[in-house]
Amino acid sequence: MSVNARSGRSVGHAIQQAVSGVNNHLLECQSAMNQHERSMSELVERRGQSLLHLAQHYLPNIDQQTIAGSFGEVRNQLADILGRKQRHEREIERTLQADAAEESRLETELEEITERLNEKVARREELEKVVAQRLETDEEFQRLSKEALIAEKELNRNEQRVAEIQSEAAEKLPSYEKSRLFKYLHDRAYGTSEYMKTGLTKTLDGWVAKMIKYPRARRSYDFLRVTPELVAQEVIRRRDQFNGLMEQVEAIEDRYDDEVGLTTVMREGQEVGDRRDRVVAAISNQQALTDKHRQELITLEGSQNEYYQEAVSRMKVFLSNLEDWRLENASRSTPEPDDDEIVAEIVRLGKELNENKQEASKLTHEHQVWRERTSDLQAVWQQFHRGDFDSSRSYFPYDFSIESYLEEFVRGRIDRDQLWSAIRSAQEFAPPWYDQPPTRRDRHYQGDFSHVLMRVLLDIAGQALENAARRGMQRRSPIRQEQRRQKGRPGFSSRGFTDGRGF
Repeated sequence: MSVNARSGRSVGHAIQQAVSGVNNHLLECQSAMNQHERSMSELVERRGQSLLHLAQHYLPNIDQQTIAGSFGEVRNQLADILGRKQRHEREIERTLQADAAEESRLETELEEITERLNEKVARREELEKVVAQRLETDEEFQRLSKEALIAEKELNRNEQRVAEIQSEAAEKLPSYEKSRLFKYLHDRAYGTSEYMKTGLTKTLDGWVAKMIKYPRARRSYDFLRVTPELVAQEVIRRRDQFNGLMEQVEAIEDRYDDEVGLTTVMREGQEVGDRRDRVVAAISNQQALTDKHRQELITLEGSQNEYYQEAVSRMKVFLSNLEDWRLENASRSTPEPDDDEIVAEIVRLGKELNENKQEASKLTHEHQVWRERTSDLQAVWQQFHRGDFDSSRSYFPYDFSIESYLEEFVRGRIDRDQLWSAIRSAQEFAPPWYDQPPTRRDRHYQGDFSHVLMRVLLDIAGQALENAARRGMQRRSPIRQEQRRQKGRPGFSSRGFTDGRGF
């Protein structure tokens, strides 16, 4: 990685801090909503008491004890509903605390695994260089590799020839087989020792053969019919020869891999890489679960939940005869000032409740905004992990200011896709050792094969046999992978130790 670059890990830490920040905003919103709900409960209680006092004051024809009893009953019912709702909320809050603890544990585990994986990658590259140096100085390896490359070149030429002949045969054979005169002579084996006709028949057959130039036509027909199979057999022979040579070449590489410890590092690295992929997936699943629990809590704090609907239905009957305007009109018709004071208190509390409802709507909207931002930023964080952007090979331009992009996101000026696009377009991976100068950068080491072997073979091949080396590695890739699997050896992957490209 260039010294004039910013590491992927530092960018990842900035994103992680931003995730923590939006989570704190979300918790603050949650706390404000909880406080607001407590205030609303107090206002409802005080307003209910005032309604009861007023009902007892100006409705003498109704048994006051009955009114008090009815109100006490509905108040107890509401208290029971509120209690069940609060217990449900506390249960979800405990679940969210457990979610946060599990996310923290997984993030810590991921950091530890990533550190171990970076160490395995560094060790792998160190040992790969050692193996490459040994292969470059191994005379038997050099000889077998050149023979294998030449064999591949011939194999490819034969395969092309088979394809050309098969295409030509498919095009021309039907015309011979549709010719009645040609088929007549051919079926009678004209021109061969098997031809038994005599006399006039032989004379006429000779005249027909001369007319259609049968001898030349038969030679062409036999060539088109027989040659594809002959060349195909040669292809099989060439392929067996190539595979035999490559197996010897690969055996030498395997021997050096074992001697220097690269095989062990490959196996351990793949195990750690698999574990990292599992932890990354577990974090993603856990965050989805956390988001689900947050949404459940938001639903409880709104008006679209079972507790709210139950409370409304219980209050409708009791309050249907005690609405503010009815009580206010009744109080004005009586000369006593006491009821006016009670009604004024009811009206004031009603206004406070309306104001609190508006404030509750704002808080709910703000909470929803921060919940979405938290979810979106965590999604970006997961994409960062899945892409291996936090690996030691990952880097960004030195002047890439992830903090500015994160601030724009937190302020709502850019969305998740824009943030991720900025990160993805700026990120790069340092090339592995085998694809660094002075080697050619246009070699494109893509494929599930040994990149060490590919590097050495390309050096041996030179420009004349470069294509043969590439084709040969692609030919051998599935065969060698299966052979390694059967022997219990670690396989090769173009993506390294993980599903991403950073390890």
